[in-house]
Amino acid sequence: MDVKTIGAVVALLFTVGGLFIQIGEIMNRLEVVESATAPDISPIKEDIANIKKELAVLENDVKGLKNPLGQ
Repeated sequence: MDVKTIGAVVALLFTVGGLFIQIGEIMNRLEVVESATAPDISPIKEDIANIKKELAVLENDVKGLKNPLGQ
């Protein structure tokens, strides 16, 4: 075997090794993304419900101000 063939084989081995390393990094990132959980949004839902109730009260107050005599 001459030097060019040996160099080509070494380069091929480095390329394949780099490919396996890259695949390993991608798989690791996917595992991290898959293990992440969604945040708990139940407090936000409760806040929205309370804001809707307050909005309904304020809308009634505004209606009362627009038509104070009930006409």
